[in-house]
Amino acid sequence: MKKAAMLALGTTAAMLALAGCGSGNGNSDAPPSGSASAGSTSPDAGSAGPIKLTLGDRLLETSTDGSVIAHRQMIEEFKKEHPNVEISEESLQDATYKTKIKTLAAGNDLPDVFELLGSDAQMFADNKLILPLDDIMNQDPEWKQGFIPSTLNDFTVNGQLVGAPMQMLSTSLIFYNKEIFDKVGITEFPKTWPDFLKAIDTLKANGYTPISLGNKDKWVAESCILSELGDRFTGTDWFSSIKNRQGAKFTDKPFVDALAALQQLSKVGAFNTDMNSIDNNQQRTAYYNGKAAMFLEGDWAISSLSSEAPQEIKDNTHLAILPAVDGGAGKPNAVSGGAAWAFAINANLKGDKLQAAIDLVKKLTGVEEANLAAENNAVAATVPTDYDKSKVVPLFNEYLQLFQGLELSPIYDAQLSPAVIETMNNGLQDLLIQSVTPEQLAKDIQSTYEGS
Repeated sequence: MKKAAMLALGTTAAMLALAGCGSGNGNSDAPPSGSASAGSTSPDAGSAGPIKLTLGDRLLETSTDGSVIAHRQMIEEFKKEHPNVEISEESLQDATYKTKIKTLAAGNDLPDVFELLGSDAQMFADNKLILPLDDIMNQDPEWKQGFIPSTLNDFTVNGQLVGAPMQMLSTSLIFYNKEIFDKVGITEFPKTWPDFLKAIDTLKANGYTPISLGNKDKWVAESCILSELGDRFTGTDWFSSIKNRQGAKFTDKPFVDALAALQQLSKVGAFNTDMNSIDNNQQRTAYYNGKAAMFLEGDWAISSLSSEAPQEIKDNTHLAILPAVDGGAGKPNAVSGGAAWAFAINANLKGDKLQAAIDLVKKLTGVEEANLAAENNAVAATVPTDYDKSKVVPLFNEYLQLFQGLELSPIYDAQLSPAVIETMNNGLQDLLIQSVTPEQLAKDIQSTYEGS
């Protein structure tokens, strides 16, 4: 991520902090002005029968993520506003969804509207599976201008915007229990890697799991740890060279050192032994029970923790980022972040069905959704304009304050090719149980990279 991306997120944080209290959503009941073609109308007007839309996503109804809560309410409001549109939504667990959406793409059988991962955008666009959104957004400048600019950049492929971003994420936050830290004599969160390792030893010696990790679905170790840890060693220029194929290699020493540092955490007993058998939701359980001192996850876990954890845990939870590493090329105040996911529209849609899909995407990514997400302690890709600050929990305010001094670094699985990420994620499971060396995993990733 460029510095401009961080400035955009900093602006968003400031606007979240300063937005006034209230329940207004800033949207009128009139149909959106953007349209698929000149003269198109709202699907409610003059349609002979119901318009049926399919929607695919990872936004499970059981989720306590604030963004998902906002999504659910927007779906219900859309149904009331568009009684002639029937939505058939299939929400799948993250790993299952990522596999299925590629299978559907291969058969040209994608849902009408679906979540698009940033690393898939190029492939879907090159195969003309998704609708470019530039003309649609240009016809509705209010909608377009509501987005944090950097989120639109994340889904611009070959000069065309191919997805409407739905969130602004930081994927690598450390949630830690300050009461536990105080009990074992750790007076402040470690600022250097050696001090971090000492803290892990101290926590383990006192009977705590230092870091609860749930990597069953494979992405957590990569997206929530390695994306940030890797940047500490390599710096963002290295990643840009990798992404743009300008000469950097995964076998370069800084990246191998990052893999070694991650494996070192496992070797010294930082993680629970069943880390590859539980998922990111389950990793929080040991933390909620007071048996683990930390867990690493993205900002979405703020709302989940706020609704799931016992009050004592909530009161003692604070946020940090991975500490600096000696000799690393990356900035010590960088955190992996970006939009990562967007809503895309099937390129095969036409007429009233296409207009209904456009209206749905606007509803799911507009200012109403942003305001509701903020009230549920989540950051949307659109800047909120009017939300009830009394609903925001202290940890979310701490998060916004933390970000005032941070910069963004890339999220690996939002920008690298699916093939590279698959090799990396599979290999990280092996790395964590010491069945592959950092050097060998780096060679495996490089081999996939060269062949993709």
